[in-house]
Amino acid sequence: MPAAGALAQDVHFAQVQDMNIWNNPALKTNKIPVVRANMRSVKYQGITAYTSKAASIELPLIGVDKDPRDVISFMNLAVGINADNASGGAVNVSTAMMAFSYALPLNDDNTWLAAGFQATYTFSRVEYNAYSSFPSRVDENGPIGAALLADPYQSGNTYGYLTAGAGAAIFHTGEKRQWYFGGSARHLNQPFTDPDQKEAYRLPMNRGIQAGYTAAITNEDALGGYASFSWQGTTYEHIVGTMYNHNLGDSATSALFLGIGYRIGDALLPGIGFRTGSSRFAFSYEIALSGTSKSYNRNSFEFSYALNL
Repeated sequence: MPAAGALAQDVHFAQVQDMNIWNNPALKTNKIPVVRANMRSVKYQGITAYTSKAASIELPLIGVDKDPRDVISFMNLAVGINADNASGGAVNVSTAMMAFSYALPLNDDNTWLAAGFQATYTFSRVEYNAYSSFPSRVDENGPIGAALLADPYQSGNTYGYLTAGAGAAIFHTGEKRQWYFGGSARHLNQPFTDPDQKEAYRLPMNRGIQAGYTAAITNEDALGGYASFSWQGTTYEHIVGTMYNHNLGDSATSALFLGIGYRIGDALLPGIGFRTGSSRFAFSYEIALSGTSKSYNRNSFEFSYALNL
């Protein structure tokens, strides 16, 4: 079962825009330091269950003599950790990430060009009893399937590997509309995922495209769309969606978000969010549409939190 079908131990969250830095290090589109935390819980009735947790911090680097409101170039440093833990300790995977990017203004109208670089280190251990058998395509868009492909013998050994990535993006941050478009290449070094360095167990490169657009439709309302496409080996994970934002009261310090996403070929992702002051809370639920995930009664939900520092 070669790793050519693996997604590696990447993040798999419905709130893909919250995870942009993980997928493309160039997609820091503002000068606001942010702390993010995400938690996803998935249960396959009668098969397995797991939780995925991720936390990250984004720190724009601007000279002390500069005004962040000015249209000036800026750098960004991001660090994060992601952990996937299955029931009974059968899968324990953790990934540490560090990313760096530089954004250069293209004009005086808040349009920017950015490039970024990323490094991650992953520890992976899989230990299901008696080489557990799973249905075809089970958890294709999640960490269980990826971990089993990286270690099909479920040996219980801990494997570690380092990966490198890069990305580029162009984005606009105007008052009435914001948009971004980026491309990324991850796992550029295609590391071995076992200590014997068998060629069949090298992770293939991950290629991604990310895009988003939001526009004000009234003084209180905005509507937007987003997309994240990822290809790796013989697999893919594509998410598209739309989001409605309504400011509560006369200012933008409080707002309500409603949205729905679609993980192509897998699930609908309805969600609701609320912003108050510097904090943003969101909840989403996954509705399996077809294939193994529906046949085996998958229940999935996700919480996310972001704090502007």
